Formats: sequence, C-alpha cells, structure tokens
Amino acid sequence: MSDAASLQNLRDIVVPEPVAWWPPAPGWYVLASLASIALLVFAWKAWERRRRNRYRGQALRELARIGRGEHGANLRQVPELLKRAALSAWPRESVAALVGPEWHRFLDETAGTDCFVSRVGPMLDRLAYASGAAAMPPPADSAAVLDAARTWLKKHRAPREGG
Repeated sequence: MSDAASLQNLRDIVVPEPVAWWPPAPGWYVLASLASIALLVFAWKAWERRRRNRYRGQALRELARIGRGEHGANLRQVPELLKRAALSAWPRESVAALVGPEWHRFLDETAGTDCFVSRVGPMLDRLAYASGAAAMPPPADSAAVLDAARTWLKKHRAPREGG
C-alpha cells in the first residue's frame, strides 16, 4: 500500500511561465491612446501660440535693427512699428483709429505698464508727426522710447482668436 504522506510521493513544484510583455493588457492601450491625444493637443497648442506670436518676434528683430542705427536715424520708425504690431494682434476697428492719449492708454493697458501715458507717449507723437530736428529726442529719451517699445512688444497680451 502506498502511504499518501510518504516522501516518495513528492513531486517538484511546477512554476508557471513568466508573464509575457507582449501583447500588453488592454489598459496599456487606453493609457497609450490618452498619452498620444494629450501629446497631440499640447503640440497643437504650442504651434498655435507660436503662429499667433510670430509678429512679435519679427517686431522685436526690427526694433533691434532700429536701435542699432545711428542716434535718431531710424527712431522715427518706432511709432509705426508699434502700430503695425498692434494691428497684427487686435482687430483693425479697435486699434487703427487710436491716436494721442487714447493710443498711449491702449499701449499701457495691454502691457500692464504706465510708461507711455506718463513719459514716452509725447515723444512717440513727436516722432510720428513732427518734422525735422524738432522731432528727434535727446539720446537719453531715445533710449527710453526704445526700452518702452521693447517692453510693450514683449509684455502685451493680445486677445485670443475666437474668444
């Protein structure tokens, strides 16, 4: 008779095969799909932001070119550059007709500054509308105009399209 408790009846332990890495469980497919969608949305938003702000980079490069010029030689282009940049970001109806104090207020409000109303605005007006040597500010004021324009180009917040 055979004894069930006998050591001769022992067999080796059967170890199951390791779990395969492929194909993954269905949850991994869901996670990969969600990650892909999130990556596409992120890439789309980054591309849209870059497209919306392309004018800003072009204007900053043009301002740098103006600033490298001889004192006063190209400074008369700054008011036009600011207006062109504003027209690129805002609807024409809300920006094109702005002049003088309204224009200065618009520049300050959209960039969160106070430099145009308080000091640089009248110099911009002289550069835009005066002729001859009377339009050219002294070198210290020229630097202030360039700094204010650079600050506005970097800091202004344009409205989003469609909302």
